[in-house]
Amino acid sequence: MQTRHMMVTAAVLVVGLAGCGGQPPALGGTTAKVTIDGRDTGNPHAVTCSQTGWAWTIETPEKNRSFTAVIGTGDEVTVKSVDFNDFGGFSGISWGDIGKAEVTSVGGKYTITGSADGSFSDKPGKEVTATFRIEASC
Repeated sequence: MQTRHMMVTAAVLVVGLAGCGGQPPALGGTTAKVTIDGRDTGNPHAVTCSQTGWAWTIETPEKNRSFTAVIGTGDEVTVKSVDFNDFGGFSGISWGDIGKAEVTSVGGKYTITGSADGSFSDKPGKEVTATFRIEASC
C-alpha cells in the first residue's frame, strides 16, 4: 500500500513539474541592448521575440517603461514600427511618416537604428526627435 502511495505521489510530482517545463525563462531567454540619443538605457533588457506570418515582434515583457519593434521579413527586411513607452525616459514612435528606421539582420540578430518623434519624461511638453539603436537576437 505504501508503495502505491509513493508511486501516485511521484506521478503527480512528475506531471506537475512537466507542466512547469513549458514556461519561458524568467528573463525571456533573449535580451536587447538599447540606446536613445546615444545614452545607455540600463542594458541589457529582457525581451521576447515572436513571429506572426512575415512579421517579427521584439518587445519587453514589462508594459510600463517598454518598447515594441515590429519588423517585416518578406522579400526584404524592413521596420514596420518602433514604439517607446517611457523607455529610458523617452516616449515616442517611429511609424509611417513619423520618424524613420532601418534594420539589418545577420543570422537572427537584428539591429534597428533610426529616429522617433516624442518627448522625454523630464520635459513632457517639449516635442523632440530622438535617435535610437536596438540590438536583439531572435
